[in-house]
Amino acid sequence: MSGRASSDVNTLAALVFEDSEAANRIVEAFARDVSLAGHRIGGVIQIADATQACDCRDTLLYDVETGERVSILQDLGRQSQSCRVDTSAIAHAAHLIATALERSPDLLFINRFGKLEIEGNGLLSEIGAAAVAGIPTLVCVPARFLEAWRRFTMGFDEELPCSAEALQQWWSTVKQRSAPTPVSIDASSG
Repeated sequence: MSGRASSDVNTLAALVFEDSEAANRIVEAFARDVSLAGHRIGGVIQIADATQACDCRDTLLYDVETGERVSILQDLGRQSQSCRVDTSAIAHAAHLIATALERSPDLLFINRFGKLEIEGNGLLSEIGAAAVAGIPTLVCVPARFLEAWRRFTMGFDEELPCSAEALQQWWSTVKQRSAPTPVSIDASSG
């Protein structure tokens, strides 16, 4: 986190990672823990289809509210060099996130900031809408796209190292900031 006071923590957080599978595991466990603690969560996280053993495993988005799984890669054949991302699946993920935003969850998950978002597409609008709404939002950002992320957020985010401890610390600070301030009643006035 930056050197700001804890009361100034940003609700938009980037979990910066090198290892995609490690980030997926950390975020999946974090989402489960936050939900089990009674917080309302929404959005999608990225998971790999563990049932496939080849290098061409599918990538799935998992709706943390409903459990729906959405495949985001299309099969273009073994020799294809094109981008395998299925834009209709990304549009569906955007709908899932927009629907979650309408319910104002305590914490929103957005699976990635990547090539599509850098190009102005993908889930960029949903990330912006969550930030504007002030809903605590966690976005996984590959280290190779960190500079593009920084241009997009202009410093209105928290950059977190890829660890469960960093996520817990950020979430604790966000919860403290959003907790209602007790009202003191002056018994001497009257």
